[in-house]
Amino acid sequence: MEKRMDTHTLYSLAKVYTESAVSSVFSENDLICIIAEDKTPYYVSLVDSAFAAYRGEKGLTGYLALSLSDEQTDSFEYMEMEQEQECLLCLFNNSREDIEEADYQAIVDSGVSFDDGMYPQFRSKLQYQYPWYIEEHEGKDLIQIFRAVLFAKEYFASYKKTSRTNSFSYWLDSLNLKESGGKEYIPCIEEQDGSFVVTARILQDEAYGFSYPQAFFTNEEKQRYYKRMKSRPGKILYTATGMLPEPMLGEKGGRPLFPIYQLVYDPQAHQILDIFMVENYEQEHGACISHLLEIFEKEGKPQAIHCFGKRTLPLLEKIAPQMGIMVVDGGKNEEIESILMDMMHDLFTEEGHEHHHHEEGCSCNHDHGHHHHHGDGCSCDHHSEE
Repeated sequence: MEKRMDTHTLYSLAKVYTESAVSSVFSENDLICIIAEDKTPYYVSLVDSAFAAYRGEKGLTGYLALSLSDEQTDSFEYMEMEQEQECLLCLFNNSREDIEEADYQAIVDSGVSFDDGMYPQFRSKLQYQYPWYIEEHEGKDLIQIFRAVLFAKEYFASYKKTSRTNSFSYWLDSLNLKESGGKEYIPCIEEQDGSFVVTARILQDEAYGFSYPQAFFTNEEKQRYYKRMKSRPGKILYTATGMLPEPMLGEKGGRPLFPIYQLVYDPQAHQILDIFMVENYEQEHGACISHLLEIFEKEGKPQAIHCFGKRTLPLLEKIAPQMGIMVVDGGKNEEIESILMDMMHDLFTEEGHEHHHHEEGCSCNHDHGHHHHHGDGCSCDHHSEE
């Protein structure tokens, strides 16, 4: 039997949180690490009427990448960074219109009363997936986070932090810790034997970065076959990967996700050779390689592949040399950019693909889970061979 979420405790704490005006004490730059019962660290950043608890190193990396990104980041790249976030989201002070039926029902069932305009809403954001309803174990983590944050408000008041503009400096002084150029400390709160313990944890921004999958041959015979295959002199291919900017329904239903595409282009013939998508790139990047190998069979092996998108070079930098193919970073290229723009445009505006319209329910603002039939075709595989 599925464990039931303790919504009464969760919503009671959300109410206390709002009434205690916690966000008047912490600013979004006061990152606080809170350790969940199963030892997962959550890095919590608060704003006026919301907070995000970034989960684990993946969550922290995403948060840092976004907060360190500059204004110059192009819109696709920025959008992708937003989708790389992995966190629990709490949104406060919502009116009845702002929240969905399921949210409202959960509040009613919890037995905690809120005035209209004060409703909380909880969402779980997984990497490359659309924010969705929280699950029981996430509810449990949120309860712990609320308790720890409420504790932090009282605790840091005794170290002269009573407003957003105060830093943690008195607290750090009490621990004889000095922040220097590359060293930033954040408070880390963990419950031990029924009471909260606060320690200082070093935040290492430069230590984290996303690493993307790398492919290589493990089968020697296969490797020899492609290594010996004759390359066509002067032949170049462009390979681009990236995230599609609109969520689609996965094969298994449930939360909409953002697929990763691979586009293979022949710049000499000005021809798209393949467009292909996977739902979970981490797990399915091998399929991208299979598609490339099929192209070599049909079109001949290139001498070089120009890579576009941050995943492509890591994917190919080991396996391409194993086949005697040179790989280079494609850099800025107007031709490939306009092809990608056309591809997005065709995918998301073509009348024949009405299931790609955002209104068709790949959005979170409607009643989830009813109009998301798999038959509607928001799945990746239907489009893989176009």
